[in-house]
Amino acid sequence: MKNFALVQTIGSGILLLYTIVLWGLPVAPALVVFDSITELALTDSQGLNYVVYALTIGVCFMVYILSLLFFSGMSQRLIHVRIPEDKIVDNLESWNTVRWAICAHLHRCTHPVLVHTIPSPICNAYYRLAGAKIGKKVQINTINLNDPSAVTIGDNVVIGGRSVINGHLVEKGQLVLARVHLEKGCLIGAGTTIQPGVRIGEGAVIATNGLVGKWKHIPAGEVWGGLPVKQIKKSSDRNVTEQ
Repeated sequence: MKNFALVQTIGSGILLLYTIVLWGLPVAPALVVFDSITELALTDSQGLNYVVYALTIGVCFMVYILSLLFFSGMSQRLIHVRIPEDKIVDNLESWNTVRWAICAHLHRCTHPVLVHTIPSPICNAYYRLAGAKIGKKVQINTINLNDPSAVTIGDNVVIGGRSVINGHLVEKGQLVLARVHLEKGCLIGAGTTIQPGVRIGEGAVIATNGLVGKWKHIPAGEVWGGLPVKQIKKSSDRNVTEQ
């Protein structure tokens, strides 16, 4: 891309303006709820009105959270880089990089409120809206499921708190986006880092604070741990229960 530095500078300014919209627009439905509740619930008792105001603000904050997650998720769904197969490699100074950077920023904008929804169907719905493919009965305990559009999660997967799942890397002047596959029933321990192109097999376990390097394939049913991860137990002798 020609004049990438100029595009980056102008784009950063536009993105900051959109951030104002992203954070500000969800206030509108919250204000509607505030006016509706207080109009119906306020009384002649000043003390009781304080309680009404307090509870109404709590409700409005929840409306704000849901609205922000919806607007951010929809924005990412429209903008995200489409990965036709398992991997896409592009010049770092490209429109794909711009789109990826915008989605990364939008996701970070949700962090202050997303943290209040994990784990829950609300969190899963946000990640689905942002492009992740998520199966049934999935427990996601982290706000750092980055590059949602590059993540596929099977049924009954558990992702521990503070885990980081990245679908991107930057090397040799190139942006690499690669799908991460977490297959049915696997367990990702708390604090684990998973890099692009990783496939965790069905029923496999990654122990707490493990580092799964790029392009790694963990076979089904096995237990791995460490920095970087190494095999702890083969599928034939697995007898581990981990929360």
